[in-house]
Amino acid sequence: MRNPVMLKICIVFAILIFTSCTQQQKKKELPVFVKTTEIRKIESVLTKKYPARIKSASEVKLSFRVAGPILKVNIEEGDTVNKGDVIAQIDPRDYRIQLQATEAKYHEVKSEVERITALYQKNKISENDYDKAVSGLKQITAKYEAHKNALEDTKLRAPFSGHISKIFFEQGETVDAGMPIISIYNNKAFEIIAHLPASDFLKKKDFTRFSCQSSSLPGEEWPLELRNIVSQANLNGLYPAYFSLKADAGEIILPGMSAEVIIEYQTDKEPIFELPSPAIFEQSGNASVWIFNEEDETVITKTIEIIKVNTSGIAVVKGDFEGNEIIVTAGVNSLKEGQKVRRLPEPSESNVGGLL
Repeated sequence: MRNPVMLKICIVFAILIFTSCTQQQKKKELPVFVKTTEIRKIESVLTKKYPARIKSASEVKLSFRVAGPILKVNIEEGDTVNKGDVIAQIDPRDYRIQLQATEAKYHEVKSEVERITALYQKNKISENDYDKAVSGLKQITAKYEAHKNALEDTKLRAPFSGHISKIFFEQGETVDAGMPIISIYNNKAFEIIAHLPASDFLKKKDFTRFSCQSSSLPGEEWPLELRNIVSQANLNGLYPAYFSLKADAGEIILPGMSAEVIIEYQTDKEPIFELPSPAIFEQSGNASVWIFNEEDETVITKTIEIIKVNTSGIAVVKGDFEGNEIIVTAGVNSLKEGQKVRRLPEPSESNVGGLL
């Protein structure tokens, strides 16, 4: 007969072993808590700056179309004018007398032609006399219109709204037709010229955005429109690029201001992403990250290519991502493929640092 004491000891020992194994098995099956974040897609854009200078897109020297002494100048250098404003005037006296004489002659000829036309319609004068009268009316009409225009041209009007930059003649001085009197520039449309090195000129198809800044107005940035890039280099081996800048109401942009043209261009056709560098680990010689699957709460590896790691600890990488994947950011070297994990909750605003 077996020893009952030994039998009891064996049973108790077996129960203890079974319980210990069960507890160890349960412990192995408990999911690990991991810290996670969402991967962020970024644009692969490079920014370059080029020194430039702002100039007016429209600066013209205005002149009278008729000659004579300047009666008055209605503006001063630096003044703002609106399109159509009379900014200077030549003494109109001689042109007014000329017009009055021509106007009297015009009405005289017109009345005579009306009389001849009535006679012609009654066949009382020849066609030749009628044609001469009509021709004379056309000539005096053209002269009459020219003298009206000459009188109107004694007023010099602003062709567009802008600023007066220079006055070349003053009141009382006599000028000839076509002599520059006043210089005016458009204060709403500007031109900026930047000079690109050959290496950047060759990448012009990748240009995506243009803007400019000026040290005269810190903190301000204005969008630019690329008009043209000259395909022949200048004596310095640079390629002039012409941009248009339009000023909004209230903005003070002046010709002559120094500026920086900012050009952004696409550097890589493949999408790139940002993620914390602690999320990266090595597997089989490849840089990899753990992707968290929200459906079954497991992790799988994804191979990546590291482009650079910033001093702030943010890595810029390439990979087969959509841009919204969740990755593990801590304890990555202790995980296994397909392992079940749990996400640590994000610290609430009232629990800064996740201490509670």
